[in-house]
Amino acid sequence: MISLLLDRSDGYALILMIIVFIFIFILPFAMFIIGLVQYKEHKKRSKIILSIAIIYAIISIGICGGYNI
Repeated sequence: MISLLLDRSDGYALILMIIVFIFIFILPFAMFIIGLVQYKEHKKRSKIILSIAIIYAIISIGICGGYNI
């Protein structure tokens, strides 16, 4: 599927892959870092952010059954 996207001559496929990469890998990691930074000052808020980041990462990476590894 990735090779089909890259074979296209327009630049939309690369932009789409970058956006998907950001939402799958970068965003949960950034939320996790933000939750850890805020842990000393706002414990309840940081626990909520950490929980959301972990759930988001599990769902977006596909551990919930998206891949048969």
